[in-house]
Amino acid sequence: MDPGEQTTAFRERLRAVPLFAALDDAALDELAALARVLRLSRKQVLIHEGEPYRGPFVVLTGLVVVYKLSADGRMLILHVCRPGDPLADVPLFEAHDAGYPAHARSTRESEVLFLPRASFVPFLKRHPAVAWALLEQLAARIKEITLQLEGVTLREVTSRLARYLLREIEASRVEGEARPVLDLPLAKGSIASYLGTVHETLSRTFARLIRDGIISVDGPKVTILDQERLKKMV
Repeated sequence: MDPGEQTTAFRERLRAVPLFAALDDAALDELAALARVLRLSRKQVLIHEGEPYRGPFVVLTGLVVVYKLSADGRMLILHVCRPGDPLADVPLFEAHDAGYPAHARSTRESEVLFLPRASFVPFLKRHPAVAWALLEQLAARIKEITLQLEGVTLREVTSRLARYLLREIEASRVEGEARPVLDLPLAKGSIASYLGTVHETLSRTFARLIRDGIISVDGPKVTILDQERLKKMV
């Protein structure tokens, strides 16, 4: 592929990211000049909590989880970042000495777009539509975290799992199917962490839903057999 074709291909790849969909070719080329694609292997750490802030990222392919670690090394997953999702964008709007507020690592082979703060902030000022799109994504994440905290503090594990599966149906864009099939993005241990429970309790809850004919499970694939009953559990 010659340089011109590479430029066009990268521009179109950026255009496919919702954050940048409204940009014209010139702005996309400007963005391409400052951005860098990082390739991550499975379970590769992208950032450590507290390290000096260099800039945000956008997931292009794969999956990245944002998490905290307890004193004894247990992981608490805060957010699951899918293709198109930004991560580590909040410190972009904080003081220049800000650090990354959490850890992040891939759960499978992934590609992420790195946007160096020094050049991306001026780009945002020239293209406020991207800054607005970032704020919309941030508002959606705050809502997700609020629901997550509400589930951990006020809801039983069955309700938390039902809500999680319904959100996965929406994220997988299979809402209209009679029996949606989900390819769960996280291992069950990680789902337990995300839902604020332990693996054993989550396994018993999955078993109960299977026994009641609400779902069936085949490895990472979950088939929703009765969405209406699942919704009533939330």
